[in-house]
Amino acid sequence: MKKLAKIMAVFAAIMMALAFAGCNNDDDDDPSTVAVYNGTDEDGAEFVLTFYDDNTLVAVMKSSDWSGTVMAGTYTGNPSKDGTITVSLTKLFDNKTGKLVDASEEVKAVADGDYTITNGKMEINGLIFTRQ
Repeated sequence: MKKLAKIMAVFAAIMMALAFAGCNNDDDDDPSTVAVYNGTDEDGAEFVLTFYDDNTLVAVMKSSDWSGTVMAGTYTGNPSKDGTITVSLTKLFDNKTGKLVDASEEVKAVADGDYTITNGKMEINGLIFTRQ
């Protein structure tokens, strides 16, 4: 009977070790970055366009007197490689409220669509963005 108890104790210890080793931290719900593009306009303002693995994108503007998120949306395609991506704008910065608001249909008509990435560069409304 003592031998059976020892075997069961060893078996239980092995099972606990395997259970502990099998646990991982899967609480990371934050999206991971797929690609980042930088662009600078004629006034020197920098734009950083970040694409995430949950098919969302965010544009941040940094100028000498202001910095913040100016656009958010979704995309399809692979922005980490040359090819075509399709962008759908969902939010846009509103100068009156100082917040992101739902993009109007007029703005979406101009911004939404296909964008071609060639040699790690793409043009959006006349501004050239370069993949980092």
